Amino acid sequence: MTTYERNTPTMKSIALLALLVLGLTWTATAQPLAVDAKAGLSVLTGGGGSTALLFGAGVEIPIQSNLIFRPELDLTTHSGTPVEIAGLVKYTLPAGTASIPLYIDGGLSAWFYSGGSSLGMDFGGGTYFSAGGGKTQIPLEIRLGPIFNSNSSSFQLSLATGIRFSLGD
Repeated sequence: MTTYERNTPTMKSIALLALLVLGLTWTATAQPLAVDAKAGLSVLTGGGGSTALLFGAGVEIPIQSNLIFRPELDLTTHSGTPVEIAGLVKYTLPAGTASIPLYIDGGLSAWFYSGGSSLGMDFGGGTYFSAGGGKTQIPLEIRLGPIFNSNSSSFQLSLATGIRFSLGD
Protein backbone atom coordinates (compact mmCIF):
# COMPACT_ATOMS: atom_id res chain seq x y z
CA MET A 1 0.00 0.00 0.00
CA THR A 2 1.45 3.37 -1.02
CA THR A 3 1.53 6.47 1.18
CA TYR A 4 -1.11 8.03 -1.09
CA GLU A 5 -3.48 5.08 -0.59
CA ARG A 6 -3.05 5.19 3.22
CA ASN A 7 -3.75 8.94 3.36
CA THR A 8 -6.72 8.90 0.97
CA PRO A 9 -10.13 8.91 2.70
CA THR A 10 -12.21 5.85 1.94
CA MET A 11 -15.88 5.91 0.97
CA LYS A 12 -16.64 4.32 4.35
CA SER A 13 -15.00 7.17 6.29
CA ILE A 14 -16.67 9.80 4.09
CA ALA A 15 -20.08 8.16 4.63
CA LEU A 16 -19.55 8.02 8.41
CA LEU A 17 -18.57 11.70 8.46
CA ALA A 18 -21.66 12.59 6.42
CA LEU A 19 -23.91 10.67 8.84
CA LEU A 20 -22.30 12.42 11.80
CA VAL A 21 -22.85 15.85 10.24
CA LEU A 22 -26.45 14.91 9.41
CA GLY A 23 -27.13 13.80 12.98
CA LEU A 24 -25.57 16.88 14.55
CA THR A 25 -27.30 19.40 12.30
CA TRP A 26 -30.68 17.70 12.44
CA THR A 27 -30.78 17.73 16.23
CA ALA A 28 -29.42 21.31 16.46
CA THR A 29 -32.35 23.00 14.68
CA ALA A 30 -36.12 23.01 14.89
CA GLN A 31 -36.53 23.01 11.09
CA PRO A 32 -37.49 19.68 9.54
CA LEU A 33 -35.51 17.82 6.92
CA ALA A 34 -36.87 17.97 3.38
CA VAL A 35 -36.35 15.72 0.35
CA ASP A 36 -37.08 16.45 -3.27
CA ALA A 37 -36.96 15.07 -6.78
CA LYS A 38 -36.54 17.25 -9.83
CA ALA A 39 -36.48 17.26 -13.61
CA GLY A 40 -35.46 19.94 -16.06
CA LEU A 41 -33.08 21.05 -18.79
CA SER A 42 -29.29 21.29 -18.69
CA VAL A 43 -27.28 23.33 -21.19
CA LEU A 44 -23.50 22.84 -21.47
CA THR A 45 -21.08 25.03 -23.41
CA GLY A 46 -17.67 23.94 -24.65
CA GLY A 47 -16.96 21.20 -27.17
CA GLY A 48 -19.81 22.40 -29.36
CA GLY A 49 -22.30 22.65 -26.51
CA SER A 50 -25.39 20.57 -25.93
CA THR A 51 -28.82 20.60 -24.32
CA ALA A 52 -30.10 17.61 -22.36
CA LEU A 53 -32.62 16.44 -19.81
CA LEU A 54 -31.73 16.62 -16.12
CA PHE A 55 -33.06 14.38 -13.34
CA GLY A 56 -32.05 14.73 -9.72
CA ALA A 57 -32.78 14.40 -6.04
CA GLY A 58 -31.56 16.06 -2.88
CA VAL A 59 -31.90 16.31 0.87
CA GLU A 60 -32.18 19.64 2.68
CA ILE A 61 -30.53 19.57 6.10
CA PRO A 62 -31.23 22.70 8.19
CA ILE A 63 -28.19 24.30 9.82
CA GLN A 64 -29.76 27.54 11.11
CA SER A 65 -33.12 29.24 10.64
CA ASN A 66 -32.41 30.44 7.06
CA LEU A 67 -29.37 28.30 6.22
CA ILE A 68 -29.55 24.78 4.74
CA PHE A 69 -26.93 22.24 3.66
CA ARG A 70 -28.01 20.36 0.54
CA PRO A 71 -26.29 17.23 -0.77
CA GLU A 72 -27.61 16.46 -4.24
CA LEU A 73 -27.30 13.92 -7.06
CA ASP A 74 -28.11 14.91 -10.65
CA LEU A 75 -28.09 12.81 -13.82
CA THR A 76 -28.15 14.27 -17.32
CA THR A 77 -28.59 12.86 -20.79
CA HIS A 78 -25.56 14.75 -22.20
CA SER A 79 -22.98 12.74 -24.12
CA GLY A 80 -21.02 10.55 -21.70
CA THR A 81 -24.00 10.46 -19.29
CA PRO A 82 -22.61 12.90 -16.69
CA VAL A 83 -23.52 12.39 -13.04
CA GLU A 84 -23.13 15.38 -10.70
CA ILE A 85 -22.69 14.99 -6.94
CA ALA A 86 -22.99 18.41 -5.30
CA GLY A 87 -22.72 19.88 -1.84
CA LEU A 88 -24.59 23.17 -1.70
CA VAL A 89 -25.38 25.78 0.92
CA LYS A 90 -28.83 27.33 0.52
CA TYR A 91 -29.86 30.65 2.10
CA THR A 92 -33.57 31.49 2.31
CA LEU A 93 -34.13 35.24 2.00
CA PRO A 94 -36.11 36.88 4.83
CA ALA A 95 -39.89 36.78 4.29
CA GLY A 96 -40.27 40.58 4.11
CA THR A 97 -38.30 40.89 0.86
CA ALA A 98 -40.83 39.12 -1.40
CA SER A 99 -44.37 37.74 -1.39
CA ILE A 100 -43.08 34.24 -2.29
CA PRO A 101 -40.16 32.47 -0.55
CA LEU A 102 -36.90 33.04 -2.43
CA TYR A 103 -33.51 31.41 -1.92
CA ILE A 104 -29.97 31.61 -3.24
CA ASP A 105 -27.51 28.73 -3.21
CA GLY A 106 -24.00 27.77 -4.15
CA GLY A 107 -21.36 25.14 -3.67
CA LEU A 108 -18.99 22.65 -5.22
CA SER A 109 -19.72 19.60 -7.32
CA ALA A 110 -17.94 16.57 -8.71
CA TRP A 111 -18.89 15.41 -12.19
CA PHE A 112 -18.37 11.80 -13.28
CA TYR A 113 -18.85 10.67 -16.86
CA SER A 114 -17.54 8.05 -19.24
CA GLY A 115 -13.98 9.11 -19.87
CA GLY A 116 -13.21 11.00 -16.67
CA SER A 117 -14.30 13.35 -13.95
CA SER A 118 -14.41 17.12 -13.37
CA LEU A 119 -14.85 19.67 -10.62
CA GLY A 120 -17.64 22.22 -10.83
CA MET A 121 -19.02 25.25 -9.04
CA ASP A 122 -22.78 25.82 -8.77
CA PHE A 123 -24.53 29.13 -8.15
CA GLY A 124 -28.24 29.80 -8.40
CA GLY A 125 -31.53 30.52 -6.79
CA GLY A 126 -35.20 29.75 -6.86
CA THR A 127 -38.51 29.69 -5.10
CA TYR A 128 -41.10 27.29 -3.68
CA PHE A 129 -44.80 27.22 -4.54
CA SER A 130 -47.25 25.60 -2.14
CA ALA A 131 -48.92 22.44 -3.46
CA GLY A 132 -51.76 20.79 -1.61
CA GLY A 133 -50.80 21.52 1.95
CA GLY A 134 -47.99 22.73 4.13
CA LYS A 135 -45.60 19.77 3.68
CA THR A 136 -45.61 19.60 -0.12
CA GLN A 137 -44.09 22.26 -2.35
CA ILE A 138 -43.10 22.73 -5.97
CA PRO A 139 -39.59 24.20 -6.34
CA LEU A 140 -38.52 26.22 -9.37
CA GLU A 141 -34.79 26.85 -9.71
CA ILE A 142 -32.06 28.12 -11.97
CA ARG A 143 -28.45 27.05 -11.51
CA LEU A 144 -25.28 27.96 -13.37
CA GLY A 145 -21.54 27.63 -13.04
CA PRO A 146 -18.25 26.50 -14.51
CA ILE A 147 -17.07 22.89 -14.84
CA PHE A 148 -13.30 22.44 -14.86
CA ASN A 149 -11.78 19.52 -16.79
CA SER A 150 -8.07 18.69 -16.76
CA ASN A 151 -7.52 20.30 -20.17
CA SER A 152 -10.52 22.59 -20.69
CA SER A 153 -13.59 24.03 -19.03
CA SER A 154 -17.25 24.41 -19.84
CA PHE A 155 -20.24 26.19 -18.39
CA GLN A 156 -23.55 24.72 -17.24
CA LEU A 157 -26.97 26.36 -17.03
CA SER A 158 -29.88 24.33 -15.69
CA LEU A 159 -33.57 25.04 -15.17
CA ALA A 160 -35.50 22.56 -13.04
CA THR A 161 -38.74 21.95 -11.19
CA GLY A 162 -40.06 19.04 -9.20
CA ILE A 163 -41.68 18.16 -5.90
CA ARG A 164 -40.41 18.76 -2.34
CA PHE A 165 -41.62 17.05 0.84
CA SER A 166 -40.99 18.30 4.36
CA LEU A 167 -40.31 15.39 6.75
CA GLY A 168 -41.31 17.13 9.98
CA ASP A 169 -43.96 19.29 11.57
